[in-house]
Amino acid sequence: MPNPNDYEIQEDWMTDCVPTRIDEGDEQDQAVAACINIWENRNKAMDNALKAISRTDDELVVGNYIVVFGGRDLEGVGSDTINPDGSKGEYFTKSTVFDSPYTRAGSLYVDWEHAEGELGDEILGLVNWKTARVDDKGVFVERVLNRRNQYVQWLESLIDAGLIGNSSEAVPDGVQKAADGAIERWPLYRDSLTVQPMEPRMITENYIQAFKALGITVPEHKEPEPEPTEATPEGAEASVVAVGRAKVHLFNFLNDWRS
Repeated sequence: MPNPNDYEIQEDWMTDCVPTRIDEGDEQDQAVAACINIWENRNKAMDNALKAISRTDDELVVGNYIVVFGGRDLEGVGSDTINPDGSKGEYFTKSTVFDSPYTRAGSLYVDWEHAEGELGDEILGLVNWKTARVDDKGVFVERVLNRRNQYVQWLESLIDAGLIGNSSEAVPDGVQKAADGAIERWPLYRDSLTVQPMEPRMITENYIQAFKALGITVPEHKEPEPEPTEATPEGAEASVVAVGRAKVHLFNFLNDWRS
């Protein structure tokens, strides 16, 4: 799909979007409605949940931004760790270097929740690094998941519901960070599918609806300003911590539901 933010005029966007949607299986009226909706919502908060791109009997291809630029991570803001300049949290920028032996080989393994829990080190698929593209939002990639895998079959409905995000992993001894938390080098090693990503903008309206259905209270959470330079205010810090805790509740609920 083309990116609506690359267009200045809706007519130009529709000219490119509608045929693409039709090629992907939409009827004419469905394609028009979908493209209008995308255009009207193009400037809203980023929805970076995994999206299904194509399916065969053997493969499920999904895509999203493996990392997004700006905005401090939940783990850093919610912990006691302080950056050298006194701020909290870390963030990627367009200058972050992601090069690694794995990106040069063209693929990274995809696992579940950083290979923790009952799945252990089971591989669900691969990130196809040849699909990687960088824009002002982040680095977008496609993943090829093994649709024959029983766990992928379970996850597929959650992916379609917009409930699965991701959390990238780097080769530990290759990570470099600036004093303000900006990540300068992040040599990619793996990518984990998760319901509790550390990037705040992974949270979507579908998460909110799921929380409400489970009776979990989540405070209003505003998207952080890109590449902040000051410590996060106490109110915002409390908010992101609460969101992180709510995601843990959802994670535990989904695991209980699966079992």
